[in-house]
Amino acid sequence: MLSIITSDTLSQLRYVINQLTQEEYTLKLTILNQSSVGQHVRHVLEFYICLSQGIGPGVVDYDRRTRNLSIENDPNYANIMLNELSSIFCKGNLEDTTLTNMIDFNGAAIASTSSVGREMVYLIEHSIHHYAFIAIALRNCFAHINVPQDFGVAHSTSKHNRSVVGAELLHQH
Repeated sequence: MLSIITSDTLSQLRYVINQLTQEEYTLKLTILNQSSVGQHVRHVLEFYICLSQGIGPGVVDYDRRTRNLSIENDPNYANIMLNELSSIFCKGNLEDTTLTNMIDFNGAAIASTSSVGREMVYLIEHSIHHYAFIAIALRNCFAHINVPQDFGVAHSTSKHNRSVVGAELLHQH
């Protein structure tokens, strides 16, 4: 199930990226505190890359991720990375793989036992959080971009909103 949700989450980003020109993708936007859509895409994808690289050795440390400026500056390269990450995380057999999550908290190294599945849940939520920023920027700066209504909205919120709309429709009849 996580592999399907991860695939859907990455596909949402691909859909948005494919509508942007390189100039739009890299433009520093006031509404994003002078960062670009590409910078948010890079940040999101680097967490997936970091996890993918941690599966073999069994250790993931998001603080030590490599900042790949090609993802930030080239939407075509970002799409290539999205495809590679989709192929890695959309395999259903990774979720139970145990790993250690290393966290640097105010200079103290903390090791926490985790699993690829648990980290995938974290990455989905982290992605949606950044998608919300991207959605705000796109809706305010690039009105021609078709931003899906649920882009940047947590799955639980979307589910709740659908149930509220459904209940309202029932009461109307």
